[in-house]
Amino acid sequence: MTAAEPSVAARQQHEAWLERRVPSVERVRPGLWSLPITIPNSPLRYVLIYVIELPDGIALVDTGWPHDESWNALESGLESIGFSVEDVRYVLITHSHTDHHGLTHRITERSGALVVMHAVEDEVIRELEAGKSGASESDTEWLSARGASEEQRLVIQTEKAQGSGPSEPVIVLPDILITDGDRPLPGRPDVVALWTPGHTRGHLCFHLENDRVLISGDHVLPRITPHVTRASFVPLDPALTNYLESLKRISALDVDEVLPAHEYRFSDLHARIDFMLAHHEERFLEILAAVRDGARTTWDVAERISWSRGWDATSGFMRQTALAETYTHLKHLEATGRVKHASQRPDEWVIEGDAQAHAETLIHQEI
Repeated sequence: MTAAEPSVAARQQHEAWLERRVPSVERVRPGLWSLPITIPNSPLRYVLIYVIELPDGIALVDTGWPHDESWNALESGLESIGFSVEDVRYVLITHSHTDHHGLTHRITERSGALVVMHAVEDEVIRELEAGKSGASESDTEWLSARGASEEQRLVIQTEKAQGSGPSEPVIVLPDILITDGDRPLPGRPDVVALWTPGHTRGHLCFHLENDRVLISGDHVLPRITPHVTRASFVPLDPALTNYLESLKRISALDVDEVLPAHEYRFSDLHARIDFMLAHHEERFLEILAAVRDGARTTWDVAERISWSRGWDATSGFMRQTALAETYTHLKHLEATGRVKHASQRPDEWVIEGDAQAHAETLIHQEI
């Protein structure tokens, strides 16, 4: 499915993305700024965090990658708009992935800021931390159950081990737990937290009602569809089902602009969500066709469906992510009665009922 280009709301950000460089700091609205924080040695290049002015300082939405280069980008970005790290009073975390939460410990050490997070994301962090010392299922076991051969598992794990990520990011637990509909910032009652599970179980977006903007984290991005996958050591919940429901819910918001964590700001939230829902419907049909035509394990299915770079071009972490994304789609199809998990060690997926009828009616049904 060809990606629909959304309406660009930030020309210089869009041009920077096209030219593969880091954009400039921007004032989005009075008292609201976009700060690009570099991610060294990453194809993502940067994460966009947001600064919200408060009566007595500032709040940050996300913090950036744990690296000195990223920290320098944060300090210089804040200085360019007249603030410093010491002015940070609150850190609002959309989700706990390292590019969003990685600098939180350095910020809180310097400023004493309070960390705000959804209660479910706090549970995710605690489960991951507990899993480091006693996982119920290792990556090796999970890959094997999805149909990866010993050779394929070895290749993935070797390439993952050679990655450039931080070896031991400092995990910061929240000071304040919030849930859907909470207004977490004193002095800014127009900032509303929206629980949008899917990319992670406790993902949050923030609706700035007075500014008519949505800070979307990784929930809605202008060009790519966020991964909705299993996290290592965390039992798989109906992640994709939750994600699709979250998309539909925020589609009802009346906003002028979306402020994502990657790429560039855009408008037309409703059109973008419609496209993303249609993309998932096409993916469901593609997976059903693969199972109907003889793909049995999740690995078999992943090999047969389309990927933006092609399956053969994926490797290491990206291949495991693609496999996990395929699995979440299959689990959704299982939950909605379209496929059946005949065996789980390794997978054996089969069509539930008449395959052709499922394929013909799926795209017309509400997912």
